[in-house]
Amino acid sequence: CVFFFQLYGYCYQDSNDIPDTLTAITELGSPLEMIQLLQTSWEDRFRICLSLVRLLHYLAHSPLGSVTLLDFRPRQFVIVDGELKVTDLDDASIEESSCTSNSDCFMEFPARNFTLPCSVEGRCQNMNEKRNLYNAYRFFFTYLLPHSAPSSLRPLLDKIVNATGNHKKHDHAK
Repeated sequence: CVFFFQLYGYCYQDSNDIPDTLTAITELGSPLEMIQLLQTSWEDRFRICLSLVRLLHYLAHSPLGSVTLLDFRPRQFVIVDGELKVTDLDDASIEESSCTSNSDCFMEFPARNFTLPCSVEGRCQNMNEKRNLYNAYRFFFTYLLPHSAPSSLRPLLDKIVNATGNHKKHDHAK
């Protein structure tokens, strides 16, 4: 998948000198440094956010089902040829939380909490997708989109960023 860091090969070595050694050969990417990213042009930051939106869509509709990244911080990503890619998949999960009532579907974040509906199948509806979306909002969109955006786009960007942070759909036609 184009959203994940490409693994070209690996070598497992188990010797007396160094037991259980794994060496991975991956594509070259630049660590995501938020301070450096904020110093780039708005257009470049917009492209990164667009890349993140594509990743969010893929995670929500992957062949495995909805995938959540439990550690969704900038240090888990790199930039390869201008595209954002996930490097750390050991904190990814396809498990949607089980529930018996809506109160079991409580998501707590430092600045905001959400309660999602519990489905008749006993799973919290869209919890993985909503967790990823809110983390993208709090770690990326709020910093990268509004800062030095073209004035003609600011009202629309404010609506989109606020809708993302509130888990509401935004109708861009309005």
